[in-house]
Amino acid sequence: MSAANRRGQRESSDRGIRQQRIGELLSGGEIRELPDEEILELLIAYSASRRDVQAVAEELLRRFGNLTGILKASSVELSTVKGVGKHGASLFRLVGEIMTRCAERAAAAPEMLTHPREMERFLISRFAGLKEESFLLIFLDQQGVVLGEQLVGAGTVDQVVAFPRQLMVIALRYNASRLIIAHNHPHGPPLPSKRDTEEAQRLRDILRPFDITVEDSIVVGQNRCFSIFKSSPL
Repeated sequence: MSAANRRGQRESSDRGIRQQRIGELLSGGEIRELPDEEILELLIAYSASRRDVQAVAEELLRRFGNLTGILKASSVELSTVKGVGKHGASLFRLVGEIMTRCAERAAAAPEMLTHPREMERFLISRFAGLKEESFLLIFLDQQGVVLGEQLVGAGTVDQVVAFPRQLMVIALRYNASRLIIAHNHPHGPPLPSKRDTEEAQRLRDILRPFDITVEDSIVVGQNRCFSIFKSSPL
């Protein structure tokens, strides 16, 4: 038997052992107890023949930050990580797409944001994995039901303030009378700058004559949010 054949048999055996272990974890319910890195190792084991899946998992977390960042990364970005390969990148993108579709189905039901903790969870989930500062406009009715949302691409708050007519058009489309503005600080704490505060107040003043109430402007961090208008964490 050639060396290549022996190596192929070893890799096939290793993969079989890893997949058997995954089956045992799933059937026993133990998988909920595993940290993110080990979850990644198990997923990589399905697509990688190499045995050092731990090193691949560590590099993915270092590169993309967390599971959400990995599953939102593009195939090109994923395939640049040594050990992931084309098949691994495709698997991660497939899982990411499934995750996105499940989230969209869950979001299809009317969502109410009447409590600060509900708002915080909602916003953190929306900004998870985004690497650049972006703005999210949330349109509500009088009862706090989310009528629609609009993610404004990476940029500054000036770009949002500069186009109040666009905001009004979207608000009319949803028949919304209330608006919440949120932007993320992907590389720092969710503390507003003086400029953040000034521009949020300016936008509130611009929209007030049009019967659109800016309820709050919120800065979103990795795990917490800060209300500009209330001057306190959510």
